[in-house]
Amino acid sequence: MCCAVLAHNLIRWSAGLGGLVDGDTLVVAATLRTRYFSVPGRLVNRSGRPTLRIPTRWPWAVSFTRALANLRSVTFVPT
Repeated sequence: MCCAVLAHNLIRWSAGLGGLVDGDTLVVAATLRTRYFSVPGRLVNRSGRPTLRIPTRWPWAVSFTRALANLRSVTFVPT
């Protein structure tokens, strides 16, 4: 039960912080999982730096890269 609650909260927070959904929109885990979490891409090593290569004709490529940039730009408060 705890793992299910943790997964649910991670999906909601990553969708909200990434800008995939509006603040009051219902987040459906199955939709996010099929569109964004199961990325049809591969990790390649470019000069020692891992790079994600996604297909150019993937329907959600633009929103995925925008959400990834939004999530990477989040500043965390040090504890």
